[in-house]
Amino acid sequence: MLQTAIIVVLLAGLVTQAFGGSDMSAAPSENPTPEQVLSRLVKEHPRVMARAADFAAIRERVAGRPEFAKLYKKVKDQADQLLTAEPSKYEIPDGLRLLATSRRVLERVTTLAMVYQVSGDRKYVDRAWKELEAAAAFKDWNPRHFLDTAEMTCAFAIGYDWLYHEWSPEQRRTLREAMVRLGLKPGLACHEASGASNWWPKCSHNWNQVCNGGLVAGSLAITDEEPELAGRLISLGVTGVRLPMAEFAPDGAWGEGPGYWDYATSYNVYLLAALDSALGTDFDARRKEEFRFG
Repeated sequence: MLQTAIIVVLLAGLVTQAFGGSDMSAAPSENPTPEQVLSRLVKEHPRVMARAADFAAIRERVAGRPEFAKLYKKVKDQADQLLTAEPSKYEIPDGLRLLATSRRVLERVTTLAMVYQVSGDRKYVDRAWKELEAAAAFKDWNPRHFLDTAEMTCAFAIGYDWLYHEWSPEQRRTLREAMVRLGLKPGLACHEASGASNWWPKCSHNWNQVCNGGLVAGSLAITDEEPELAGRLISLGVTGVRLPMAEFAPDGAWGEGPGYWDYATSYNVYLLAALDSALGTDFDARRKEEFRFG
């Protein structure tokens, strides 16, 4: 899940946006087509869960409000500790899951990218690159346990998008190709029932939200360069996430218990917030008439 950098500085605004700020007048009630998705894309970066104006607002709050400055210091302290840490390695200690590594990369990249956006210090970009470059060279992102792949794709989406203007063309290509080869194409194979973990698109629990959330974030980061693949995955993600979202009915509780409620809901919010920030609509993925949330 996205770590302190998002949770303590951005999440309150994103929750409001994801569950209350979408342009519903432009949101068709039926499943969106890839063409509808592409027609609404915000062209500039950043656009995945946050825009340039959002980061500008955070900088203003950090500079002008002591409570935000205190929270930001905690995030920056974590980023400073990462500067001397070794990049993550491909490790599957239980023989099944790469998930701890994927979450570590996500946490590190989010923290470093957030601190760069506030401070403007290039050293955080350089450290984020080391983390992403190492993960881009992994043999795979463990698609047989697709949560691992989805969370790593989310990490690359944030790193690519939030730091887009700091990357060289070669660096962008490296990150984009890794996302496509190791994340998005295996994800599409799951949707098409040919992937190594092809059951989750039809499930109604946390796997659906996490997997679709990571894939939608990755797709929105590179829609310009991969319009056909990204448009297809975004359309499938909007359609698919309605299955587990119906499980919040009638009052927001979750059948898997509070731990999985947190996991599922976090990625559900990331997905909706990314759609809103990059497309200006969630295409009625919430289906408000079906449940109440909050």
